[in-house]
Amino acid sequence: MTYDQTLLRYAHNLRQAEIYKTVCESGSCHKAAKVLGVTHQTVSESVRKLKARAAKMGYAPGQDINRPTAPGFTTKRVSTAKQVEFEDGSRGYQWHIQEPEKVALAEIQKGMVEAFREDLRGIYKPAKIPKESNADLMSCYLIGDHHFGMYAWGEETGQGDYDTEIAERLLIETASKLIARSPASETGALINVGDFLHANDTTNKTPASGAPLDVDGRMGRVGRMAGLLLKAVVTLMLEKHKRVIVINARGNHDPDSALGLNEVVRAYFYEEERVNVMDNFNKFIHFEFGKNLIVIHHGDRIKAERIYQATTKNLSDSWGRCPHRFGWTGHIHHKEAQEIGGMLFESWGVLPPPDAWHSNSGYGAERSMSCVVLHKDTGEDIRFKVKA
Repeated sequence: MTYDQTLLRYAHNLRQAEIYKTVCESGSCHKAAKVLGVTHQTVSESVRKLKARAAKMGYAPGQDINRPTAPGFTTKRVSTAKQVEFEDGSRGYQWHIQEPEKVALAEIQKGMVEAFREDLRGIYKPAKIPKESNADLMSCYLIGDHHFGMYAWGEETGQGDYDTEIAERLLIETASKLIARSPASETGALINVGDFLHANDTTNKTPASGAPLDVDGRMGRVGRMAGLLLKAVVTLMLEKHKRVIVINARGNHDPDSALGLNEVVRAYFYEEERVNVMDNFNKFIHFEFGKNLIVIHHGDRIKAERIYQATTKNLSDSWGRCPHRFGWTGHIHHKEAQEIGGMLFESWGVLPPPDAWHSNSGYGAERSMSCVVLHKDTGEDIRFKVKA
């Protein structure tokens, strides 16, 4: 690879610059990976991200894009006029307009569907139903903001590395421990409180504020791995519980991509009568278990008091039936609990470390995942927590 000093200016951090220099000096990604002691995939992905970042700033040699933008600006689109010969023999100019990807959901949903393609209707083999279970109990496995697809470099953040492979391993290992410790509840509920996906689309920015995100890999790949990850966790739960409820709340990072993720999980388990994937069209999701009312909301742009008001107003019948009321949220990335008017609110811890922005801003908390076991009559029975 020819060394390009101009391209190096667009490195996101010193590590990315080091990887690029090593690739140029060694001659290939494979050789650079051996020198750096990392995988070939890590090296090639770092170089790809560097080039993609440079292209967004208007610099992509060999692609007819070599006029960098002014400081503080990014390239919205590139128009190139080329002389061509038309079918009638006449000659003229044709404009080639290059524009950043906008079909966000199409790409991530394609990846998710690909993950399930060979296991859809007619091929799925149901797991064996557990012989023993307690119909009075429900085990709730709470996935805090998992930010699947986020990239964090431990040397930069000081709080640990994070990428799609690490995120996958963390959730599988933690969920497996919680499932093993849980009693044989007849019902298991997998509750993702939102921001399971770090990015909503291929712009790699938060939908509301447009803040840039540190991502690991293409959205199609992230979507594929996310689908497989939830599939694996639900399958583990089916070996322990006779019935499984799946809830994918929509967060502020993934308000749209969470819709696609939910439908792909539903498609895979379409013929499994033991699995109920609840709709997530509304950011409020609720269900009852005996005398328990559980309300889930990501927690973005809303305070606990407002959730309490919405619950008593919109779910008055459920409120009257259920003396045990729970409001479960995420968003703030740490454990917090308070009781408001007979309703217990809890935000749940997360497994990933903070990204560069949050780490530099002083954020960070205990990394964990919890399981809360509810009794149909008496409310919370017991809970377990596993630290990352």
